[in-house]
Amino acid sequence: MCKITKENRCCLKIEDVTYCYDGERLPVWQHLSCCFSEGKIHAISGPSGCGKSSILYLLDGLIPHMYEGKLKGKIYLNEEDITDVMPRYRCDKIGFVMQNPESQFTTFTVEEELAFGMENLCTPVPEMEERIKEALKFVGMEGYEKIDLNQLSGGQKQKIAIASLIVTKPKVLLLDEPTANLDPESRKQIFQLIIRLAHEQKMTIILVEHNIVEIMDDVDWMMVLNENGEIVLQGDMQEHKDQFHKLIQHEEGINSAIEHATNESVLDIEHLEFTYPIPGQRRNAKKTGKKIINDLSMHVKSQEFLAIVGENGVGKTTLMRLIFRICKQDAGTIKLYGKPIESYHKRELYHQIGLVFQNPENQFITNTVWEELMFSLKRIKISQQEKEERVNKMLEKFHLEEHKEKSPFVLSQGQKRRLSVASMLLTNQKILFLDEPTYGQDFENRQELMKDMQKLVEEGITIVMITHDLALVKQYATCVAEIEKGKVIKYLPTKEYFQVRD
Repeated sequence: MCKITKENRCCLKIEDVTYCYDGERLPVWQHLSCCFSEGKIHAISGPSGCGKSSILYLLDGLIPHMYEGKLKGKIYLNEEDITDVMPRYRCDKIGFVMQNPESQFTTFTVEEELAFGMENLCTPVPEMEERIKEALKFVGMEGYEKIDLNQLSGGQKQKIAIASLIVTKPKVLLLDEPTANLDPESRKQIFQLIIRLAHEQKMTIILVEHNIVEIMDDVDWMMVLNENGEIVLQGDMQEHKDQFHKLIQHEEGINSAIEHATNESVLDIEHLEFTYPIPGQRRNAKKTGKKIINDLSMHVKSQEFLAIVGENGVGKTTLMRLIFRICKQDAGTIKLYGKPIESYHKRELYHQIGLVFQNPENQFITNTVWEELMFSLKRIKISQQEKEERVNKMLEKFHLEEHKEKSPFVLSQGQKRRLSVASMLLTNQKILFLDEPTYGQDFENRQELMKDMQKLVEEGITIVMITHDLALVKQYATCVAEIEKGKVIKYLPTKEYFQVRD
């Protein structure tokens, strides 16, 4: 527990809380107690599924008012019992940026999204305009006011989600994996922003984060949970820095990638161009928006483990949308096994290539983990027994056996990611695209997932991975494509790429 002094006043407190989600046998945590000090930066760390995000749900009021279950204990804000206060009555004091920023967007453009919360708080229009400009400058996105939210990269969406809370000026800001989708430079900017909010505006920051090493020197208080939701260590960061570091630090692995790529080209992209339309513009009108893909060319070989890297907003996710025919290119060609992708029926195309989404819940369509995996095999002509055997094998492989009767939407972010990968691997696509596959994963799960990807490459699968995790790229990828301003500027074997980069 924090030491309470005049300079270190506890403004938000969890007191002897035990909580069990509705339908679960075991509680997330038992007799949890901790306090958060005014104007300080607090970090919560631990393995995927240990209850880190649930602590934020508890503080925001989503537990137990949205996520139903049995709650014992109390939550205090400035010594006032808020345990029974609904989330909507906490939002002027406590802001919450969730793991998936899209899940909390309510409007269409950046400006509208930032204005939405202030409108509900009856903020005067001139003040709203000033706050919007200030918040966008804070997150490094000046000039994006009129941009459609759907045109933003995953990292940019996270920045806007944070900005939409900053404008309402809450006293407490809860952040659930705020840098998971960001490139290293953007991650640094967000961490600097968090530090400024705490130091300059005396905002209380409570942060769940896997990249905690990058901000350890600026964290005031930390709590580490184990896989059972039990507190391993909590307290002042500087007093226990060595202990915290030992608990969360991991050595970067040496490169274990093995070259399996053949000379056969499976995906050929030539001189690709794409511009998103202006919001509200007619579908067939001339596009005058920002060009995202600009004369992009690349050739992916069979059994390659390719990592696509680059800063947020350079066109990585948009490239995936074009390959999967979610969007149509303005110019250029995309060929799969020598045939234009337009010549494939979509069902045939998706039997050849699989996509694991950046936000895994976007691809969930059933009520339980078991049903989600079985749905992937719905159109596969094999016996029911073989389907069940495949599903059980995946449940075991990705440590989801105990969660098979749960809804996919109540899993932790790490568990959701493992489920999304498992459901795609069931149908044996020849090329697997992964959009930020390690988002929300702790170190052990990231390593385990990448080793599974390596095994798939050995078995003949081609892997194309979009990621900002350069440590994993260095360790597992066989080739790296770097995109800048909508085009490939480097396409090199991994070892050569890091020699040039370093």
